[in-house]
Amino acid sequence: MINLHQRWWRWGAIAFLTFFLALLSPWPGLAQLPLPAINQTPATPLPPGVTRIGELEITDVRFDGNTLFTIAAPTIRDRSKLGDVMPVELRAELIQSNLRRVLHSALEGDRRSPARVDIGVARLHNALVISARIGQAERTTRLLTVTEADSDYHQLPPETLAQQWRDILQEQMNQAIQERTHAALIRQIEQAVLIFFKVGAGSFVILIVQRFLIRQRKHLQGQLETATTPTAEPEWVLPLLPHLRHHFFLKQRIKLISLVRYLLLWVQVALWLLGLAAILRLFPMTRGLSSQVYGLPILWMVVWFGTGLLNQFADLAFDRIRVFWEQNNLLKFADTQRQTLRISTTIEVMRSLKTAVIYLTRLVVILSSLGMPVSSILAVGGFLALAISLGSQNLVKDVINGLLIVWEDQYGIGDVVEIEPYSGMVENLNLRITQLRNAEGHLITIPNSMITKVANLTRTWSRVNLELWVDIETNPDRLLSLLNDLSIHFYEEPEWQLKMLERPEVLGIDQITASGLLVRIWIKTQPGQQWPVGREFRRRLLNLMAAEGIAVGRLHQQLHLARDRNGRNDNAENTYPFPLES
Repeated sequence: MINLHQRWWRWGAIAFLTFFLALLSPWPGLAQLPLPAINQTPATPLPPGVTRIGELEITDVRFDGNTLFTIAAPTIRDRSKLGDVMPVELRAELIQSNLRRVLHSALEGDRRSPARVDIGVARLHNALVISARIGQAERTTRLLTVTEADSDYHQLPPETLAQQWRDILQEQMNQAIQERTHAALIRQIEQAVLIFFKVGAGSFVILIVQRFLIRQRKHLQGQLETATTPTAEPEWVLPLLPHLRHHFFLKQRIKLISLVRYLLLWVQVALWLLGLAAILRLFPMTRGLSSQVYGLPILWMVVWFGTGLLNQFADLAFDRIRVFWEQNNLLKFADTQRQTLRISTTIEVMRSLKTAVIYLTRLVVILSSLGMPVSSILAVGGFLALAISLGSQNLVKDVINGLLIVWEDQYGIGDVVEIEPYSGMVENLNLRITQLRNAEGHLITIPNSMITKVANLTRTWSRVNLELWVDIETNPDRLLSLLNDLSIHFYEEPEWQLKMLERPEVLGIDQITASGLLVRIWIKTQPGQQWPVGREFRRRLLNLMAAEGIAVGRLHQQLHLARDRNGRNDNAENTYPFPLES
């Protein structure tokens, strides 16, 4: 039976893969592909701001940065062959030019007392024409003609539509003239200065908070560096569980401060952009630029901020997943320390993949805002990735081998390993490289593709393989009895019992040579505890040998002397009563 946790993980993996397949599949279905029509004239791309609705094309008429109304014109399939037909974008440009010309004529005399502009509607040659009269002039200036296409689009009679447009133009022209007087210009400058000082004050407050957060981050960073003072011993990271958890909470607080600083940075950017847009909108000459500030820059800022914020929150989410994983033992590891190492390695690899996906999404959205289709972006990215992979086959091998290392749990961050010809503690592991810190403090970087054989010294459990050479004349029964007693007393001490999995095992005498007797002792310990346990046991062993008078093994030689020819002591041997060391 599959338990509940396994089912959740299985369905989560299926949902994750489905999401990414949907995200990375921009090609439309075959049923959605347009079929080429017979004798159909290919339509040219529409100009910016023009929308095609059936047989009509529409666009907006703008004046002083404000949208006045929408005009329409018959659809033009091929703009390279216009003939007598006026495109809708050209018609809108002509109307805006007429409005600017009328405004310039009204302000031509004196800005302190500009001329009055009256907008009216008249029928001329069976067409409704909206025109403007400047002051007491006898002639009027033609602004635009209300067409049948305009009436069809707005679903209003031409007379009603012409009257609505006339009211809008009259109101906008009066406002434009009023905003260009000397008194209005002075008020606009005063408001701009006030907005500038408000934005400056807000930025100063944000700067003070940023400085405070920088000091707090430096303080926490100092605590983290103090807690991780390196030594020359490969087992300095152990015991692993308290050490990694302490580092985890320190790093989590540092990440939280970085997140707040990131938010404040973008608040400051948004404050200056909004302030600039508000100042530009005060002046009628620059009001059109304010919409551009509100346009792509705001979109890019929102995308940049949103993806960065998502990345920061994802880091915090991975930290919470790590805590939940440790507390619930989802993959049922045999021991707690192995679980901590495995979780750390997996989370770091997932974190790097998450960052790559988020930044790729940011790039695609920004390029899409510039008019590039998403399918083309992904297609170009796919071709570039293929070209890079063909030119960098070692990189592909690194990634594949890195995935195998993580999935097979060959080793993780915090393990002490031997990767010929190097050995040390795994300080960093990702899909491309493995970094070891050896006993001399050197950081060794090894591409994953070069790793073929690994000896993990801290996987699940460790062992002290102690070889003791004693003098050949030592009583073996007494020696083994003393070693067994030493093992029992050593294991019964609570401080050292926590670091061992079982009592030290005295295997017996393995070799008998001229150098003495070889006694082998095995001590099974917690992962990475073989070094401190071995040192302490050797210290006690030396004290025991000194107290019991047991000599260390050494090479023995005997000298044999033959008798002379006179028969004295013939065929007898004289042996020195003491061994000779070679």
